[in-house]
Amino acid sequence: MSKSAESSEESPAKPRRRVSRQTPTVRRQDLLAVTISCLARLGPRGTTGREICRQAGVSHGLLRHYFRNPDNLLLETYQELCDGMIARFAEEMAAPQHDPWETIDRFFAVLFSDEWSNPDILGAWIAFWTLVRSNEEFAAVSEDYNRRLREMLVAAVSRLPAGPVPVDDLAALLSAVMDGLWLDFCLSPERLPRERALELGKLTLRRFAPRPDLVTAHPE
Repeated sequence: MSKSAESSEESPAKPRRRVSRQTPTVRRQDLLAVTISCLARLGPRGTTGREICRQAGVSHGLLRHYFRNPDNLLLETYQELCDGMIARFAEEMAAPQHDPWETIDRFFAVLFSDEWSNPDILGAWIAFWTLVRSNEEFAAVSEDYNRRLREMLVAAVSRLPAGPVPVDDLAALLSAVMDGLWLDFCLSPERLPRERALELGKLTLRRFAPRPDLVTAHPE
């Protein structure tokens, strides 16, 4: 092996280059992305302000400029992720969908998009789940996120015709299916490909809440 190759293997990962002339919003999002990446690779203990600044190529003073409390950077990142997910679901709820089944299908599509189902997001969520079990502030954010998500699912399910499964129960079932399929896909896309996960989501919904036109077309 050449000396250059040995040097390349032994050298630590290079920090991200500083991007000039970024808007405040873009800069903040970049710092959030770095935080998520650090969480996925290093866990909560290794995701320090110093490491985030090193990876992002910024000073600690700049970190303080973009976050209310850098000491609570992980908590703010968790809150941002939860708010971002709820905002994406809210966009689908507000979209002019005439078919209520398709609205819920879009929930699954959002969850399994590259934005929300990539290795960094999975690693960060696992880190946050650990913190939720041991930290009251993280637990409160988790409780609020799950409450808002359940309310949104209940609102989406309420648009469906009345069926054999009560609205609250159907929302809880869909939430559990979404979580299970998402985790299985993120852990092994080979075992559960994205399209198969989306297909299973649609199948679950239509089994618990059959479309009247299909029931009429295929009576038992």
